[in-house]
Amino acid sequence: MSGATRDLVPASLTALVSGRPADEGVRDPVDGDTWLRRLPGTLDEILAAQDLAVDGRPRHGVSAIVLPVRRQGRPAVLKVSWPHAEAAHEHLALRAWDGTGAVRLLAADPARWALLLERLDPDQALSSEPVLDACETVGRLHALLDRPALPRLDTASAWCGRIRERLTSSPPPVPPRVVDQGVRLAAELAEDAEVDARLVHSDLHDGNVLRVPEEVAPRVGTVDGWLAIDPKPLAGELALTIAPLLWNRWDEAVRAHHLRNHLRFRVDYACDAAGINPARARAWTILRELDNAWWAAREPDGHERITQAVAIIKAMQD
Repeated sequence: MSGATRDLVPASLTALVSGRPADEGVRDPVDGDTWLRRLPGTLDEILAAQDLAVDGRPRHGVSAIVLPVRRQGRPAVLKVSWPHAEAAHEHLALRAWDGTGAVRLLAADPARWALLLERLDPDQALSSEPVLDACETVGRLHALLDRPALPRLDTASAWCGRIRERLTSSPPPVPPRVVDQGVRLAAELAEDAEVDARLVHSDLHDGNVLRVPEEVAPRVGTVDGWLAIDPKPLAGELALTIAPLLWNRWDEAVRAHHLRNHLRFRVDYACDAAGINPARARAWTILRELDNAWWAAREPDGHERITQAVAIIKAMQD
């Protein structure tokens, strides 16, 4: 292990992952501290095996490091994730999309939770665009990404079952009538014959959309030069994908003159572009926000997130 490689791991990523328990839902689970201790050596191995040269400063999300690299002189990025269920099949979805609507996968090393990806512009995220324009772009990206579901993926109907069990056995601290609505929606949404039929990006919001660099454009398969990144693939339906557009850029939502109208505009702009029934998108959003509230109730500082979830749910109700 080189000292230079050790220095590539940002302290801010270490702070996020330290103390994280292993995700027992994956093969060979590893806790956050162990993964961080092994990460420099893992990076050394991958850089050598794929003949990659680091080409800039590292970036990261909440569970992965992203290194700009060059392979045979060509720019790319290397993403290495802490092993968790949501990232387990990212490479399968990216391979299926093959650069249409999403960042192109160049190579995958699933055993090391590593992906080599085309390099997009990390300083140009869709979140810099006006929020309703961004919602429309995300909707258009969902239309491009729409494919038949892949085997091995988690399913929306299984999601519904787990959420219904949580709401029934240990409901979050929200009004009981909202919990009752969630239990009913979990059953109703799962009954649809097409609920597990499509390959969807379940966490597509404007922070997960980057622009193709100017030197690469024009690049086919984009929406006006924008591409999705960081998929959390699911066998589901497009209507469940709209919810992340509401809980992101929340500071802008609360500054709106009328919160309910603003949030419903976000839904309508995205749904119109993607060809989604807005009523079904609102139903899925209620269910997903109830699940967010359930998880937030288990965090010591989750009160604000629960309040946000209730506000979004109220805006989605008819």
